[in-house]
Amino acid sequence: MRESPIKRLVYAAVFSLLAGVLVAAYNPVDHVKADLRADTSGVRASLHLAAHDLLRG
Repeated sequence: MRESPIKRLVYAAVFSLLAGVLVAAYNPVDHVKADLRADTSGVRASLHLAAHDLLRG
């Protein structure tokens, strides 16, 4: 007995969404901290490149 590919795709999507919700709910503070760290390092790199370009003329 083989299930249809559509049914398997729906199951895979549901289980992947469920896994994502569980990971996000497990410790959301760490996710927010990681996002903030990534954002600040990206801003810092952008500012560094902009200053470098301005100094180069």
